[in-house]
Amino acid sequence: METLDRSTTTAGASSTTGRPSAKKAKQKLVGPRAFKLFWDAHSVTGIVIGLGLFVIFYAGAFALYRAELHAWSDPALRMGEVQVSMDDAVAPLFAASPPAQGADVQVQYPFRERTYYFVRYQTPVGDTTETITATISPVTGEALEGESRGSRSALGEMLYRLHFFGQGGFWGELIAGLVGVFFLFAVVSGLLIHLRKLPKDWHTFRPKVKLRAALADAHTVLGLVGLPFAAMYAISGAFLALLIVLLAPTVIVVFEGDQNKAFELISGFEIPPHEPTGEPAEMLSFQAYLDAVPESWAGTVTPTLITIHGWGDEAAIAQVYGDAISSLTAGPEAILDASTGEVLAASNPTIRTPLGGTTAALVNLHYARFGPGTPIAKVLYFLLALATSAVILTGNILWVLVRRPKDPRATPRLHRVLARLTVGLGCGLVAAVPVLFLTTAALPIDLPALRTWEHIALFGTWGVLLVAAFAGPSAVWAARWQLMLAGVLTLLVPLANGVFTGAWPWVSMANGWWDVFTIDVGLLLMAPALLWTATRLRPDAVQEPAETVAA
Repeated sequence: METLDRSTTTAGASSTTGRPSAKKAKQKLVGPRAFKLFWDAHSVTGIVIGLGLFVIFYAGAFALYRAELHAWSDPALRMGEVQVSMDDAVAPLFAASPPAQGADVQVQYPFRERTYYFVRYQTPVGDTTETITATISPVTGEALEGESRGSRSALGEMLYRLHFFGQGGFWGELIAGLVGVFFLFAVVSGLLIHLRKLPKDWHTFRPKVKLRAALADAHTVLGLVGLPFAAMYAISGAFLALLIVLLAPTVIVVFEGDQNKAFELISGFEIPPHEPTGEPAEMLSFQAYLDAVPESWAGTVTPTLITIHGWGDEAAIAQVYGDAISSLTAGPEAILDASTGEVLAASNPTIRTPLGGTTAALVNLHYARFGPGTPIAKVLYFLLALATSAVILTGNILWVLVRRPKDPRATPRLHRVLARLTVGLGCGLVAAVPVLFLTTAALPIDLPALRTWEHIALFGTWGVLLVAAFAGPSAVWAARWQLMLAGVLTLLVPLANGVFTGAWPWVSMANGWWDVFTIDVGLLLMAPALLWTATRLRPDAVQEPAETVAA
């Protein structure tokens, strides 16, 4: 990601090379050689990871509102007051397909990213077992049809998984983690480059000057404003994405493959023995497990998950997980006797082991899960994620502009291709996301092929716009019309939601569907911002030759 020094906006040798002269470098807090190394490291690192990093941050901005997206996309998940208990919700399911003896039964409660009950367990089928999963509305008790977890629509899950390249499985997450590591290098090197001129660069923004200077100002100002946020995300994102890679060797080498010992190190207590005895025992209700949690949880912890290991067996245990919303490092857990409700082990909701507290803090910081002001934190995170996305795209374009000769038509082909890729992958994604929303709103929620059409809408539109970015007189021209298209499509999303589902903003307010209201109003505010940005992009008078896709 190229950070343009102010000297590059004027004529001189530095404007054609993209690097400050030795005389100017001596004015920095580091020597000329060190400054040059920092500059090159920042540029090369940003270019290598820039486009992938943009996808991570832009999709991550929407992933913050995963629960809201579930409710927006699936009317059955629009949260009202909980009317049906977990025990009543699962009763018909257990009656039709009872849990197998010794099975693991997991139930999840509505909280944060969920507006629904989720159930998973094994049921006997002949000589084997079959896994049952169900999403249940806590308002109506209705079990939603379909194979997906949560919403019958893929909208929320697609954007969430795109945030860490989850569509690519393990390797996608690994790449996302490595991108986070290199992003930290880009953040640190960018800070060192601008360290001396922080007071000036902090507020210098000239949107009406030439494109190159305006982009340089936007890149620097937005980068400095979002610096703590970017550093936090680089660290926490890399940790979360690489957690499996880091944890697996530790479990194998240090704990000799015993996952329970790793759990004990994080939680701070040992898991009681729960090997099946073969002796049948009656399980308590799920509400009984919630009522049996330690007194220290009262008023501070919200139970979110119950997992019963060894269902129907005398040695069965129930693990209850909670969320202490007022604490950054808390992640309370309790283990109960599944047949008596006796508390066998529990963690203090305000005290964690160093490893457990660090892990919980990184997770809560990454997902804006802390304190009663979480909604405000999510809005701030959303804006900073969009700002960081803009920093990344402007950095790529600046890298090309700084190295462009006086006659743009002589720009090297590699540089022109990079500029077109930046527009197609960046602005193309911005326009493809509202197409996904419009597809979800227009198609029936119970359409069997809904999720397929949603994937086609997002990735198909994105692919078409990537190809289209290579047409036209310049990359800036392509960015201009793609951002205009994105603004118009984004403006249509709340209208489509009202026309096809009846959830106009005032209707959502009246029914208490604040999740749906948040998404619609947020998109209404994004649309004019995208249109304004598009109008500020004024291509230079002399354009470089259009590239073909083959180039």
